Amino acid sequence: MRNLPKDAVVAVQVESSGDVVVILLDSTSQGQPDTSRPLFTGRVEKRLSFSVTVAEAGDHYLLLDNRRGSESRAVKVTLRAARSAADNLDAANKMLHLFELQLSRIFVFDPFPIGIKSCGRPRAFVDQAGVVLCAEYMHHLYDLLENRDRTLDILSFSLFHEIGRILLAQWGNPFAGNVEAVDELATVLMVMVKQQERTIGAADYVIKNPVTTRTMEKLFPEDHHPLTVKRAKNVLIWARDPKLPAKWQAVLVPHMQTELLKKLKQQPTPWTDLSLVEKELAGREKKAI
Repeated sequence: MRNLPKDAVVAVQVESSGDVVVILLDSTSQGQPDTSRPLFTGRVEKRLSFSVTVAEAGDHYLLLDNRRGSESRAVKVTLRAARSAADNLDAANKMLHLFELQLSRIFVFDPFPIGIKSCGRPRAFVDQAGVVLCAEYMHHLYDLLENRDRTLDILSFSLFHEIGRILLAQWGNPFAGNVEAVDELATVLMVMVKQQERTIGAADYVIKNPVTTRTMEKLFPEDHHPLTVKRAKNVLIWARDPKLPAKWQAVLVPHMQTELLKKLKQQPTPWTDLSLVEKELAGREKKAI
């Protein structure tokens, strides 16, 4: 890998038919592989994924070592190097801050962390108690798509999916672990906060770009992120269904902020179920007496 810039993020996935040692090396001052201080060393049995941030600019080397074995190995390597993207981090942080503000104004819930951190490999999220987006996932997604809006579309849906999962879990909803139900709720939430175009953008891109979608599935070994083509087709149908948000109000209204309920009573939106809003407000006023 020639002339990698400082702070570039290298993501590697190796699939092998048997044991192979994988080593990532930078270069010596003479331009040769520096075997004295590997940046990463790992053993592959079937598949291994990892990510490394380049500390110094220059050439870097990926070494596959089968010297301890007596049989040949079939090996497939998927490798990407993403530029450092401070601007995209700023944009993502602003997006996360907007999510926090929107959530706190809409729903009553126990606060949970929403942020970005380095995870060491390009997975989407860590920390089951909150929404912590991995910087490597964001970097590689942007580098793969080469389009800021498409990247934000896909990141936005992923974030709302995780937010929906956590909210349902906090509220004791039995569908918190159901991917399809959480996808549907994520779509509803994005429509409610006027992010419908990002929802459609994410789903539409995944459906219309199957080659890139398959590359994403190989690069990001996550169960739920990003969207698969099958899930994206459902999301696209839901996002264009004007009746869907109203169907979820029985789940959402009991957890809405009182100020929002009062506003919805005075100025109903297309998805407002006025009878549910009035019933919830009457119950809260009765409790307050």
